[in-house]
Amino acid sequence: MPLRMETTDLSRGGCYVQLVTTLAIGAHIDTTLWIGGAPIRIRGLVVTRHPQFGNGIMFLDFKGDGKELLDRYLDAMVEQRS
Repeated sequence: MPLRMETTDLSRGGCYVQLVTTLAIGAHIDTTLWIGGAPIRIRGLVVTRHPQFGNGIMFLDFKGDGKELLDRYLDAMVEQRS
């Protein structure tokens, strides 16, 4: 079932997404994370659940060059803060 989610926290290992109707812990998901107009396709696992607020997602696998794109984005964010 396709869902549109807002990411509130993002790291190399996962993210947190805001959802009113949350997903069950242990659910596997296939998602596309859009960063700077570039799609990053990820397979993830729901690891936390806060009803009516959101879920923590752990990244398991990246399609194509997704991991490298995410790494570059996060490195650029760190550099901006320095």
